[in-house]
Amino acid sequence: MNSLNKFFLGLLTAIIPVMAMAYDFKEGGLCFNYNEDGKSVTMTYEHLIMFAYDAPAPKEKGYIGNIVIPSVVNHDGKRYTVTAIDRETFMCNTELERVSIPSTVTTIGMGAFSHCSRLKEVVLPPDLTEISDYMFAESGLNSILIPAKVKSIGQWAFSSSSLKSIYLPNSVTKIEKSAFSGCRWMEEVEFSNKLESIGEAAFSICTSLKTITLPSTLKEIGPKAFYECSGIETITIPASVSSIGDGAFSSCRALNSIKVEKKNKKYDSRNKCNAIIETATNTLVAGCKDTKIPNSVATIEAEAFYGCYDLKKADIPTSVTKIGSQAFFYCKSIKEVVIPESVTSIGERAFCGCDSLETVTISNSVKRIGYAAFLHDKKIKSVIIGSGVTAIDEWAFKGLDNLEYIICKIEDVSNVKMGKNVFDEIDKSKCILYVPKGSKDNFGIPQWEDFKNQLDFIETVDPPYYMILPE
Repeated sequence: MNSLNKFFLGLLTAIIPVMAMAYDFKEGGLCFNYNEDGKSVTMTYEHLIMFAYDAPAPKEKGYIGNIVIPSVVNHDGKRYTVTAIDRETFMCNTELERVSIPSTVTTIGMGAFSHCSRLKEVVLPPDLTEISDYMFAESGLNSILIPAKVKSIGQWAFSSSSLKSIYLPNSVTKIEKSAFSGCRWMEEVEFSNKLESIGEAAFSICTSLKTITLPSTLKEIGPKAFYECSGIETITIPASVSSIGDGAFSSCRALNSIKVEKKNKKYDSRNKCNAIIETATNTLVAGCKDTKIPNSVATIEAEAFYGCYDLKKADIPTSVTKIGSQAFFYCKSIKEVVIPESVTSIGERAFCGCDSLETVTISNSVKRIGYAAFLHDKKIKSVIIGSGVTAIDEWAFKGLDNLEYIICKIEDVSNVKMGKNVFDEIDKSKCILYVPKGSKDNFGIPQWEDFKNQLDFIETVDPPYYMILPE
């Protein structure tokens, strides 16, 4: 087939539904393929339905109602054992309600029951060793018994399903990426007591989940593992945990208590700070609305306070040298930020979405203000930029609708590396730019020259440490 024909075939596939026949024989209304051993078969789909967004639903409905898969089937005078269910066998069968699977089945393929919106019950076979990727994604399933030999839960296995609770047997050692993400009705999780790894976003957006008890065998918690589990109030990190990804507990808005078991060699929650701190590097990994940042913390990690809606004050101690990307993203109750004379960099989007923020003071020690650091913080009225800043990235102060003035302590801004649209969507005809006395000529360059009102100031010894000079 030439490339042009391939192109038109691909285009046709994208426009209209395609029915793919993919079975060797059919018995009792079910479809099967022969396995290589010549003695067993795999149950498969009758029609694999592939259709583009907004395409009309196909007339074929596939398997519907209650399905009982036999342990053996007879065909052409020969008896075959059913040992597997093919990938996507029941996918998008919106009228499928119940499926009983025989004990002879040991493998179920990826996405086998995905998008079965009316599915209520599936009896899984006892010798199943894994829940494959996407197996029950976006299904109507609200409960299921995981067999005692299952070792891993695959990526997106139950994502956006209707599960209300899950019990993981002690055979399970690994939960893969996004396995239960978007299970908004899930209220209870009982973990395996041999669980070692919770993958990235594994329980993200499980908004009904209120309590979790992490097992003493757990070693790894992936990035955003419990992102937006907005009902969780307390977290205790077991002594066994040696890796916690960025934003593991971000947007857990009800979270008010974080503890690390004392015997943990990697992390601690010193001084009852209500946070997780990497001991060796003094890096604050995760905080909550009631966190008090200890004066020993050197770095506030990326997404450490992401989505802490009720965090009212960001008291950053003078021990901190770095504020990571999105560290205080969507902290909607913070009104004031003072970056102390120790911090050298403010990460991208570090304070983006802080809707109540009114005043920002950036110390002289800061060298870089990251991309979109204060993007669309619409209530900010004043910004003080320290004299040590050498780089301000794109959109750092974009969309500050109510900004009344900027006090810039930099004498020669021509030495500052400026990103694009740093001050975009600020009313520069009203916002006053205060500059060091005698340095106005240095501000006649792109982005700075757009401020129509530029006035001199001098620094003072006493608070507020500057004095506005009359014109």
